[in-house]
Amino acid sequence: MLSTVEKYYVATIGAAKYLGSVRVQQLINFFGDAQSVWTAKSGEIEKAGLPQKALESFLDFRANNPDAPAKLIEYCDKKNIGLCSIYDEDYPPMLMEIQNPPTVFYYYGTLEPFAERIAMVGTRNNTDYGQRVAMEIAEELAAAGITIVSGAARGIDTFSHMGAMKRGRTVAVLGCGIEYAFKVPNHKLIREIAEKGVVMTDFKPSQPPTKETFPPRNRIIAGLSRGVIVIEAGERSGADITCGYAGDFGRDVFAVPGSIYWKKSVGCNRLIRDSGGGTVVRSAADILEFYNWTQNKSIEKNIFDEQNISDTKQINNETLKLEGVEKKIFDVIPSSDFITIDEILDTVEEVSPDEIPSILLQLEMKNCIVEKDGTYSKG
Repeated sequence: MLSTVEKYYVATIGAAKYLGSVRVQQLINFFGDAQSVWTAKSGEIEKAGLPQKALESFLDFRANNPDAPAKLIEYCDKKNIGLCSIYDEDYPPMLMEIQNPPTVFYYYGTLEPFAERIAMVGTRNNTDYGQRVAMEIAEELAAAGITIVSGAARGIDTFSHMGAMKRGRTVAVLGCGIEYAFKVPNHKLIREIAEKGVVMTDFKPSQPPTKETFPPRNRIIAGLSRGVIVIEAGERSGADITCGYAGDFGRDVFAVPGSIYWKKSVGCNRLIRDSGGGTVVRSAADILEFYNWTQNKSIEKNIFDEQNISDTKQINNETLKLEGVEKKIFDVIPSSDFITIDEILDTVEEVSPDEIPSILLQLEMKNCIVEKDGTYSKG
């Protein structure tokens, strides 16, 4: 039986340059466990069959960082960061199915390794149509008990997470280190996701995002999920990369159709057109039917119906004790009409486009405002 600190040794070994998941597991298989790898003599490690560059890198890293495993344990405890290794019982089985799954990942929140998951991806520069579709499908799937997976980026990712959090659970896979994520403009959304699901990454906590970190992020999104829904993807986009991984892993690909005149719909419409491409999705019900998942009765009615909004979204006076930018945003939202995000941004200068979705979600959860078709009102 592996010790409780084994995963920290696994993560530490993988921190050495040129040691990816395959090489790390090669060493662990040779010695039996990661702690034995870390304490083995140099001559013994040479027998494990690593390429010379990887061998030298690991030996140098270990010599220069003898206390690295202990420091990692202390760091994760202090920051309340979870660490999961491929040898742990709570490692998601679906992620383990892919070729070269990550040996470890860091996380905030609660892991549910056996949950049914669907990924939702798309453009960062969405239209109102894309926002509405992402939020509606995510909310309805979450209400049916399906976990929504996305990448916590601006645009479709953000609205997918927001929709899911209204009725259920979501997972954010990051293209950066988990601690670095709490320094970005979208950090409030990250914290909310961690409270209602889990935020995870296989990058070391301090890793900043780069062009090179996003394809591995997209790979994990596809690996975690039974299928991938694409909403508003251009001709060349990160969604294409995710769909490519989905195909490699035997996952299903779905596409929400868009206007033939919209550049943002080129990728989705091409998936639908091409042989072997995406299955058309018009609603969450299409996904539930495709997998024969039971639809929760609570979503049988149109959740954006005018009557539902007026009946279920009553403003609670206790929630009106708002301060700072929350209050400024609340004050500009009308009571008898609906306002768009762009109109709010034009009025409230203190908030950025990256921050506003998270703030609006908080106001919705406090029953201060209601959302309909991507617009907002006090109800």
